[in-house]
Order: sequence, then structure tokens, then C-alpha cells
Amino acid sequence: MFMNVRLLIFFAFFGLVGCTAEFIPEDSNTDNENAFLLPTGDGNGQKGDLEATFLSSQRKYTTSSSTLSTSTFRVSFVTTAQNFDVYKWAFEGGTVSTTMASSTHVSGTTFVEGTLDDLNANTEIGLLVNYNDGFGRYDVTHAVANADQVDINFQRDYVAYEYLDDLEVMQDDLETVTGTQDIGWENPDRGWFGPQSNGDITYARCENSIIGFYQSYTGVEDQELRLMKSFRNFGSQPKNLVFEYKIDFLVQPPSNDAFTKIALSYAPLISQPDDGNIEIESADLWEENGNDLNDFRQVIIPLPLIRDFQLTFTKFPSAMNQSGQQRYPFIVCIRDIRIIPRGVGN
Repeated sequence: MFMNVRLLIFFAFFGLVGCTAEFIPEDSNTDNENAFLLPTGDGNGQKGDLEATFLSSQRKYTTSSSTLSTSTFRVSFVTTAQNFDVYKWAFEGGTVSTTMASSTHVSGTTFVEGTLDDLNANTEIGLLVNYNDGFGRYDVTHAVANADQVDINFQRDYVAYEYLDDLEVMQDDLETVTGTQDIGWENPDRGWFGPQSNGDITYARCENSIIGFYQSYTGVEDQELRLMKSFRNFGSQPKNLVFEYKIDFLVQPPSNDAFTKIALSYAPLISQPDDGNIEIESADLWEENGNDLNDFRQVIIPLPLIRDFQLTFTKFPSAMNQSGQQRYPFIVCIRDIRIIPRGVGN
């Protein structure tokens, strides 16, 4: 396989946006002042083995809106641990009721702790956590201890709020598009089709995919076909664009010299109160011009730390013959388009 991947590096990508240090609890049964939780040493307390298990309500959320809402979502947690005297929670990115005397908030993480003798124990062993920032992945830690044992349960990226594209493609002219509302993928050259609008152009080898045809709707074969979408309110945290693609040739070229190409470009969307939107020339994030791509392959691309931006897929025509037709016409299929917070696992 021949793959040519290019990553665009903006100045904002490199540290003009500060990052909060990740909290990872220190698991220790020894007398360590930095440990997340320690055994109580109480001779009258519970003793023996224990496990910091817990249950939660729905914790994985996705949205297909390319303009992210800042609405709070909530997750409830309850411990299922047994044989413990003290407990502690840590919710990265989460907040709890301000009336909880035993809660503290440090560097973006809320800590809740107490003992079974607390009057508020029932509301803090099972509690409701608000996630106000929306888009992101958030760690959860739960710990319990008795007189001689402690157990710490650290769950990385336990709560998540991510973007999953609905693959809707517009078939109207670009000039009819106004505002910042969700409008699907703009299709100015009318050469792309979504799974909802394929109709008689259904392509069985690319189910549940956006399909880039080998020619425009008007039958023109020598023009570039663009697929564009604006994304807003995606925050300034690190994030990845993830998608799968494949290229199906109607006529297989003999080599990689046939100028078959698909590219993805990126442009930040910057607006000013007085001047409106400022147009910034887009730059390539990724391109592919291989000829052995008959199976879907996944691409993961780091995106710059900018909250508002536009992505554009461009399908280029192959080499043309003397009759003005493509020598090696091909179809592009794109599916499972996601924008996810960048973490340890991706």
C-alpha cells in the first residue's frame, strides 16, 4: 500500500492553550501522605478484604450535531463495595452539589470523601455528578478502606461525550446555505451522496457510507468534487478526527501513476464582532493516492486546538483520455466519521 499522510501544524496546536495535569491516584497500602486513601488503623473498624466496586447510569454519550451544545449532562454513581469504613470519589471534569460539605474541587477534578458515620453518607455513596463541559473523556476513581485494607478503582475515560457523524449530505446548491445551524455535509459540486439520499445510486459495496461518485451530478468528469462541513464549539482540548475509507476502481489502473487522489483539508473558522467571519485559506491534513484500497481502512488525525473549524474532503478525477473521460474512474466511500477527545488510548 502507498499512503501519503500530511499533518498540518498550527501555532495553536503547540501549547498556546494550557492543559491541566491529569490526576492519577497513587495506590498504596503504606503510610504515604500522597496516597489517594489509606487504611484507617482503627481497632474498632471493619477488617479483611474489600473491593471498590460501583455502578453508574448511562456514561457514554454521542451527538451528531456539528454545533456542540454546552448543556450539562449527568451521571449517577453508587458504590457496591462491602466491608469498608471510609470511602472516596474523584470525578475528573465533574461537579456535585455545592451543599456537600465533604466535596472539594481541585484542578478540574471534584473529590468527595467521608465515613459511614457521616450524616451525609447516603447521598455521597450514591450521588449525581454534573459534567458541564460536554465534549470530552473523563476519569473516575472510587476508593474504600477499612482498618487494615484499602482498594482503589481507577477507570480511565469512564465517562465520554463524543461526536458521531450522521452522514447526511446536502443535494442543494451551496448558495442556499446560511447561518451556523446543522445542515449536513455541503455538496457544492453535487458529486457526493449520503446513505439517506442515494436512491437509484445505491452502491452495495459501501453500505452506511458517504459515497463520492466518479463524476458530478451533471455528468462532468474532470472536476474536483468537494464535501464540506463546519464544526463549532468543540473546545480547545486535544481531539482526533477518526474515519474509515476505501477506494473502488471501476477500471483498475496499472500503477500508482494514474493521479487518483482523495484529500482532506482543514480551515479554522474565526469571527470578529465587527467584521464577521474571517476567511483563512485551508491546508491539507491528509491525502491518499493508492490503488490497492478495496477494503475499508481507518484514519486517525490529530486536529488543531481550535474550537470552530471546517473540514473538506476533495475527490480528484483520475487521468483523462482524449475523449475527456477518466481513464480509471473510481468511487470513494467514507464512513464512521467521529471526533473524539485525544487520550492515552488513541
